[in-house]
Amino acid sequence: MAQQQSSISLQEMVALSQTRSSLSKVAVTQKEIRYYQFLTLKSDLKPQISLYGNVPSYSKQYSSVTQPDGKIAFLPVQQNYSNLGFSLSQEIPFSGGQLSLNSELSQFYDFQEKYKEYNGTPVFLHLAQPIFGFNTLKWRKRIEPLLYEESKREYVQTMENIAQQTVKLYFDVLDAQVNIAIASGNLRNDSINYIIESRRVDLGTTSESKLMQLQLRHLRSRQDLDRARYDYKIAKLALEGYTGFHIDTDLTLRLPEDIPDMAIPIELAIGFARQYRPEYIAFERKKLEAERDVAQAKAEKQQINLVANFGLNRAATSLRPIYTDPKNQQTLSVGINMPIVDWGRRRNRYKTSVALEKLTNFNNNIDSVNLVQEIVTLVSSIELLNGNINLGKMTDSIAERSFEMINSQFQTGKMTVVDLNLAQTERDNTRRNYIDTLREYWDTYFRIRRLTFYDFEHMKRLFETN
Repeated sequence: MAQQQSSISLQEMVALSQTRSSLSKVAVTQKEIRYYQFLTLKSDLKPQISLYGNVPSYSKQYSSVTQPDGKIAFLPVQQNYSNLGFSLSQEIPFSGGQLSLNSELSQFYDFQEKYKEYNGTPVFLHLAQPIFGFNTLKWRKRIEPLLYEESKREYVQTMENIAQQTVKLYFDVLDAQVNIAIASGNLRNDSINYIIESRRVDLGTTSESKLMQLQLRHLRSRQDLDRARYDYKIAKLALEGYTGFHIDTDLTLRLPEDIPDMAIPIELAIGFARQYRPEYIAFERKKLEAERDVAQAKAEKQQINLVANFGLNRAATSLRPIYTDPKNQQTLSVGINMPIVDWGRRRNRYKTSVALEKLTNFNNNIDSVNLVQEIVTLVSSIELLNGNINLGKMTDSIAERSFEMINSQFQTGKMTVVDLNLAQTERDNTRRNYIDTLREYWDTYFRIRRLTFYDFEHMKRLFETN
């Protein structure tokens, strides 16, 4: 278990964050929601079978009945009316209409008169078809699969966003750890140097002011150590809160100095981005949505709906005639809604939709260019950072050795406090600069992964197409 380790690496922390963090759980849930929305579309394209009706619908009340002489009498009425129907319906994707095959049966029974009658429709076809209307299902068939595909890629992108944020928080803790180590080392050196210089004061070989300068250094080192411990506590809480992983007090974060040996051809990186990034699916989806809005605005100029029914129907006091000798039943209606004067409202809506379609295409082109530019910049940057890390490691080692040498010479009285301060500042800054270069490298490393959906270190795709 990671809790039993004495140290943890950046890659291990990223993996924990991608499985334990709240954002990862949100991403999984969003992916599930989009999956079930896509299944809903698929089910809408299939025939729907339904059973409907009211069984029973009983009423007992007094109703007003006009008598032959004009008077109104309130007579008791006790009736039951029940109906039951069966429907097999199918959306028509290419036309936007709906076709259904139905069967219905109704029964009326009067308890007072002991009278019973049935009304049945053994079978009838129902067609509802808009003429020149907006076909919602047609556009859903084109857009919903893109939304589902986009959501799968957004899930991968979210995982890479989590990795990138984990890198930031990881290095925040790492910075605090390094600052604690630097401040602790400086405090030890200052204590030793102060003791040595105190003895020289007693011997009269140095001045009191030099001792006071060392005392100031000692106090600053204590302040630096307290500040570093505070920063570590805050950074540790932030990392734990984000990753959902508790960091024990004896668990240290390892410095990610092992830089992967990888080549990133720019054209290949751009190709992977265009193939796998959700933005490119979104570009197509936004274009289709703009075309859909134009088609909808155009269809609103005139609305004609055709409704037709054809079947067999009969009423009888028994069930048998309804199913053995039914009669023909036909209905046909055409509804029209066409504006005569709307002061250009629908025309303006249509022109607005056309303009928005153009704007969407322009924005898609701009976003595509920006994405390509960002990839080129990052690939060039990581090549530069790779070299800077090697130089930073060398300068860090040289600065450490230089400080040790000057500190030893100071203890023998050959160097001044100013020389010691300069050497310590140079060593500390060099160390921090090296850590900052590592931070920038790994941030760029995971940004390239996020932008290209490709792991160039292990030569594998982060997203697998079905």
